[in-house]
Amino acid sequence: MSSVFSYDFRYDDNECETETSVLQAEVEDSIGDIYLNFVEPGSLAQGGGAIDDTRHKLLRAKHEQFIHDAINGLPSNFAVLDSSQPWFSFWCLNSLDILGCDISQQLRDRVVDKLSRLQSPSGGFCGGSGQLPHLAGSYAAVMAIVLVGGDKAYRTIDRQGMYSWLMSMKRPDGAFTMHADGEVDVRGVYCAMVVASLLNIMTPELIKGAAEFIARCQTCEGGIGPYPGVEAHGGYTLCGLAALDILGKTDALRLDRLARWMSARQLAFEGGFNGRTNKLVDGCYSYWMGGAFPILQKALKRSRTEGYIYDRAALQRYLLACCQDRRAGGLRDKPGKSPDLYHTMYCLIGLSLSQHYVGVEPSEQVTDITSVYSVPVRMMQWGAMPASLLVLGLRSNVVKPVHPVYSVPYTPLASFVKYFYAQPPLADQLV
Repeated sequence: MSSVFSYDFRYDDNECETETSVLQAEVEDSIGDIYLNFVEPGSLAQGGGAIDDTRHKLLRAKHEQFIHDAINGLPSNFAVLDSSQPWFSFWCLNSLDILGCDISQQLRDRVVDKLSRLQSPSGGFCGGSGQLPHLAGSYAAVMAIVLVGGDKAYRTIDRQGMYSWLMSMKRPDGAFTMHADGEVDVRGVYCAMVVASLLNIMTPELIKGAAEFIARCQTCEGGIGPYPGVEAHGGYTLCGLAALDILGKTDALRLDRLARWMSARQLAFEGGFNGRTNKLVDGCYSYWMGGAFPILQKALKRSRTEGYIYDRAALQRYLLACCQDRRAGGLRDKPGKSPDLYHTMYCLIGLSLSQHYVGVEPSEQVTDITSVYSVPVRMMQWGAMPASLLVLGLRSNVVKPVHPVYSVPYTPLASFVKYFYAQPPLADQLV
């Protein structure tokens, strides 16, 4: 597989140099040097040439070692991330699972023991010992337990305590505070909807006004900002769109404007995504933007035969050629940056979603949003469609398919949903 690489695709500052345009040019220089190494010699010309995409290789073993090195101990400078302890579990476990690596029982037990000690008596999970329960930490803890799997791990979660705590975070405008007296933004709605939908604790009171709050966060550009009146951002767009999919209310948005804004986030020269207008490419937006596209496709009722409305091959090229640390392992933001666990996981999710076409055929979509039992049905309708697989480079580069709303592979997600939807719901109807 080959594609044309051309310097003609570079950003044009219209001869108006700014700090932003200078940084953009520096990033494009570093990426252009990498892509030139993949240009077929016979096609090389002044403006570029044809890229040989058969040479791309996912450095699976190095990434696995990078993750295990982190699991075995982090340097002291990571103490500043003490409030992100559930996230480290989530980043490591999810990356290993997506790569298809073995997760030992010892590691699973270690994660459950750690997270059980971070669960607050008042409900929810704390980011670190002695801290307040936090919506982001609770989301990460629940997702880590999804990946651990097994009844023993599932039973560590206090469902009733989680529901009571979520309700205490609920605001009259439909949003949620991230913690007691904390900030309010779309992340809170997403984290709350993911946790509640997975644990079978959704109620009319919990979801009241949530869709309307998200709709108010859509900007004139078309994307979704953190709260009303603030610039659209890739991370908040994924969070808002995914939360609306859980609620079955993606029609609350102006989907035409959203599609236009999202499509503009993929950069023609780099192939990866940025998260805001006039910002630099970043590997993590392979999920925050790339993951939003399957949800948008579903909302637009597009069939898989119509394809994604972004360039899947270009995104894979950026991730495989520019985001892998070939010396230390792990994945990164962009060339010149260091790899980290956050970017490793989100780059791998983006790689997965660009390889596997995941979606729900329009004729098969469940439209009922009244029954609590419609939630798991709509959740598990998502699936990868093998006929639409696109793998750049070596065939061995393929990774596991990932759910775009819940960001984890399907098998552990299905087991978790089966367990918690065998528990009695807190409400039969959602409206």
